[in-house]
Amino acid sequence: MSKMRDGRLSRRSLLGGAAAAALAGSALSELVSEASAQGRADAAVTWGEDQDYATLDPRVTQSRHEAQAIMQMFESLLFLDTDGKFYPWLAQRWEYSKDGKSIMFVLRRDVKFHDGTPFNAEAVKFTFDTIVDPKLGSQGAIDFLGPYKSTDVLGPYTVRVNWTEPFAAALTNLSNPWLLSIVSPTAVRRLGNDGFARNPVGTGPFKFVEWVPRVRVVMERNEEYRWAPRVFRRQGPAALRRLVIRIIPDATTRVAALEKGEIDVCDQVPPIEVRRFQGSRDFDVMVGDVSGIPLSHLINTQAPPTNDLRVRQAYMYAINRPQVVQQVFFGVAKPAYGPITPTTPGYWPGVEKMYPYDPAKARQLLDEAGWKVGSGGIREKNGRPLEIHFITLLEPDLEVAVQAAAKEVGIKLNVETVTKAKQDEMVMHAQYNIGEIRWVAVDPSVLDIPFFSRNIPAPGKFKFNWSRYGSPELDRLLRQADGQVDVKQRQQTLAQIQKYVLDRALMFPVHVSAQPIGFRRIVRNLKFAQGYWQVLFYEATVS
Repeated sequence: MSKMRDGRLSRRSLLGGAAAAALAGSALSELVSEASAQGRADAAVTWGEDQDYATLDPRVTQSRHEAQAIMQMFESLLFLDTDGKFYPWLAQRWEYSKDGKSIMFVLRRDVKFHDGTPFNAEAVKFTFDTIVDPKLGSQGAIDFLGPYKSTDVLGPYTVRVNWTEPFAAALTNLSNPWLLSIVSPTAVRRLGNDGFARNPVGTGPFKFVEWVPRVRVVMERNEEYRWAPRVFRRQGPAALRRLVIRIIPDATTRVAALEKGEIDVCDQVPPIEVRRFQGSRDFDVMVGDVSGIPLSHLINTQAPPTNDLRVRQAYMYAINRPQVVQQVFFGVAKPAYGPITPTTPGYWPGVEKMYPYDPAKARQLLDEAGWKVGSGGIREKNGRPLEIHFITLLEPDLEVAVQAAAKEVGIKLNVETVTKAKQDEMVMHAQYNIGEIRWVAVDPSVLDIPFFSRNIPAPGKFKFNWSRYGSPELDRLLRQADGQVDVKQRQQTLAQIQKYVLDRALMFPVHVSAQPIGFRRIVRNLKFAQGYWQVLFYEATVS
């Protein structure tokens, strides 16, 4: 076994350890006020959320929206801060095996779940074993567990987590507090998986109180909380008495609620409002450039007409990313060129030279594919128009701009705005040409989620390989990168993966997701979590 660590892992030993260090910058990631560090002990804060929830079980979710609530109530073994360092959390110490296939964790002994039951080694084993149980239907955590084999209980407060092969992203992923958080075995057994998803029980600084679908989630302070990572300046229970998440899908309504004082913090402030808030006396904004997978279009390689590589490539050449992103986001978001964002470890700059805006090249490719310009400028082949079916629930405004760009080269992009349930059903039954994805992650192993062949969706199996491209060679590269602890070797493999994906036009990256958070200035000490999407309220105060 290698030398025991006391809470920090050498940045050289794991590529993911540097994940958050290059993100949006400390000035945007944490707002700290010495004068208001304590705040009002009876204060309540309301967050305005832009999408409804389907589950509050960290083992099941894949939604960054649900994560906003989950991260307040649940905790993982380690804490990866925005400084790129690991800190003890539910685990006090950890030790890698020499072969890189297992990690031993020594756990805290003073932690209790919100239901009063003790956190211990059995709870860790229960959580990880149930994540890989097909009966649960995990959508995110199961991928972040990687090539999970088993968890051995070595003592009441000691576990060894095992993988079938070396897993370079292990520590980074085990620090993810909304996918690999530890759940109360007692609560799961009592409520069942479905019941637990609506009545979650974790160890975090806030406890679940109420969930009214499409309306709100309510949490209250965990008075017993004493185990925050030392990176936090606060220790003991949270300053806030109550935390409410209100579901307000419409951005205009959300901003109006903030200005009226109906909510205190606003998710996803529209770009046009960001500058106004920055110059306001009563409101302010913080912006994070999100790591992981950028907002991207995954292109179905099995359905016509996108089963033709030339059509997929033409689509990618046809869109002027900088122009479209500026048009929609007014400088708040940045164009994306690769399957992972520049703030994600292992990013290959070579992606920026691939698929520059070139409408002439797009037209040439479509000509070669047999699509000739027809009536109204839309191309035709064998009497059929060149139509691409695009399903979206994330950013319909963006797709209007993309639609106009595609039409310039003769592609009719049929954009259908769908619900989450409708999207999932259409994805499982391959009823689309293009789907829209983004994923918050601090390790490049997130590439497994949309590109591993095992993640091709099927009826009854919702997964994220929406390009539906199964390749033994790509699977081999993904497995190789996942097992390479050596940083340079892993970077080389990751570059190959990114080039492979773009060469085959499996994904069209559009922009780096930005998270503009508007808030009332009386709310202090907000802190972005790793990945720069969710906000942590543990240290938040109201002056």
